[in-house]
Amino acid sequence: MHHLKRVEAQLGYPVKVRGVVTGTSLYYGFTLRDSTSGVFVLGTDSVRVGDFVEVEGVTDPGGFAPMIKLSRMNHLGAGRLPEPIRPTWDQLMNGSMDAQYVEIEGIVTAVSTDGLLLLTHGGAIKAVLRSSMGQEELKRYGNTLVRIRGCLLASRNDQTHQVILGEFVILNPNLIVENSTSEDILSAPYKMPAELLQFDPQASLFQRIKMSGQIVHVGEDMCFMMMGTNGVRFVANKSVALQVGDMVDVAGYPQLGGASPLLREAMVNKTGHAALPEARPLTSGSLAHAECDSTRVRVEGVLTGVSEIGPGTTLEMQDGAQNFVARLDGQSEFLSSLPIGSRLELTGVYAVQGGGQALNRPISSFELLLDSPADIKVLARPPWWTLQRLLVMIGMLVCVLVIAVLWITQLHRKVEERTVQLKEQIQKRQSIEQHRAMEQERARIAQDLHDELGSSLTEIGMLAAGPVATTDSLRHLDQIGDRARHMVTALDEIVWAMNPKHDSLESLGSYLCLYADRFLKLANITFRLTGTLDLPKQTLNPIHRHEFFLAFKEALTNVVRHSGATEVRLSIRIIGNRLRLSLADDGGGLGSIRPTAAMDGLANMRARLERMGGRFAIASQAGRGTTLRFYLPLN
Repeated sequence: MHHLKRVEAQLGYPVKVRGVVTGTSLYYGFTLRDSTSGVFVLGTDSVRVGDFVEVEGVTDPGGFAPMIKLSRMNHLGAGRLPEPIRPTWDQLMNGSMDAQYVEIEGIVTAVSTDGLLLLTHGGAIKAVLRSSMGQEELKRYGNTLVRIRGCLLASRNDQTHQVILGEFVILNPNLIVENSTSEDILSAPYKMPAELLQFDPQASLFQRIKMSGQIVHVGEDMCFMMMGTNGVRFVANKSVALQVGDMVDVAGYPQLGGASPLLREAMVNKTGHAALPEARPLTSGSLAHAECDSTRVRVEGVLTGVSEIGPGTTLEMQDGAQNFVARLDGQSEFLSSLPIGSRLELTGVYAVQGGGQALNRPISSFELLLDSPADIKVLARPPWWTLQRLLVMIGMLVCVLVIAVLWITQLHRKVEERTVQLKEQIQKRQSIEQHRAMEQERARIAQDLHDELGSSLTEIGMLAAGPVATTDSLRHLDQIGDRARHMVTALDEIVWAMNPKHDSLESLGSYLCLYADRFLKLANITFRLTGTLDLPKQTLNPIHRHEFFLAFKEALTNVVRHSGATEVRLSIRIIGNRLRLSLADDGGGLGSIRPTAAMDGLANMRARLERMGGRFAIASQAGRGTTLRFYLPLN
């Protein structure tokens, strides 16, 4: 049951338990313990401590821990109470002992209307007793070491279901007196601080001891006194009007583990008043001394901050790499007016924060407890050229430098932008002029080639076609005619490549179809254009146009020479931002030979396309022909 979460216990799981009644409650219920643990049962008060019963019911989340809501109970006779659990301090604080049968040992330091205040090994706790004993009857246990045996219920907040620290309820308590202490301080054994660490067969947390010394600081809940050169702390069991300089006898319960002994629940008796002892000076750079705890010391340091927290004032100090604080009860205009960076001499009580000789580790930090502003002496005011002013000056210089760098960067960027603009304008102008001159030159060359060479070669062809006398002359004339026709074709190609008016997709497509039809007809191969030739008049780079034509010409040459085809199909389309040309034949294909970069024709075509940023692809099957694809980017 104890492993159920609140939402699970609220589901009302059926429960059947046998156990011994360990406590009865005023809330119409009782606590039951089996061989594993204890649980609270709600639903009846007709039981007594020690009864052995069997209960049936359902789970309920309860106010703190899961409990049983009773449906039926069967008395099985008399049982035997279990051996009590002796919980640790953590178990008492976290509420894990709820509904458990326990035994707690401690000294009764105070009696209230509903219970006792106990000083235990772990600290002070409040035990609320559910018994018939009244406050007057409980008073006889004051200053007595007792063992309280009974069933423990955790005190909790019913709204938050959280445990109330330092308080719990004991059902049907049984108080066993171990010994009683005397209210007379003189009856307690006297000890010096060093003797607390020496062998003593009667030493115990619950053995009250007496010490005598002089009060050096009075805190809100703790006092500091010196015994010679040793320091002691104590917490009085009742309010006592003490002042710095009072001579006192203190009897309390010792607690070791800190840098100096601590007497808890101490009784205090004033015996006089005297001047405070001389403060021990601490060397600068070496302020960590556990043996100085609770004694008067004198230290120097630099003031790094002043803050007012509540009714007190805190000075933040620094000595080399060591930082510490000095606290003064109350507020003072003198402290508020201290300039940061002043070098001060402080006289106060050294209070270690953590660590100490008894813990066998160096102290982590300390505080200086001041009694009045008179304990503060200004040794030196901070120079005008302080770190703060230096940082401000550096900050201003950095700001000016950053602004100058930004201004220079912006100016440099504007100069670069203007330079780029001028450069682009000059290059554009030069490019336009060069392009215009190149077009003029290309047009002139095309006109000259056409007028001069074209007419001459045409005339040669006409002469070669005239009547002849002999067979040898006819053969010779046929060769002249063929050669002339090839020269006219080559001249037509040159003229087309050089003429700028053909720098368009439309002109390229038309000329490729014209050239393929004329070239393949000479080889008795049928040419067919698949699809429509609907290309835009988009301008092409003349170099790319010429390179693309040469690759196409190489492809037709390979078809005529190697394919053995009877038909060639040509397709020209624009796909996205690319021109795709497909050339397919019905020849014998490449067969088992895979196309490689070493094949000259294929290598030339691939190289031409890649130089233009394009791509070349080939697909072939034996007996089913070959398909070549050229891809040319148009951007």
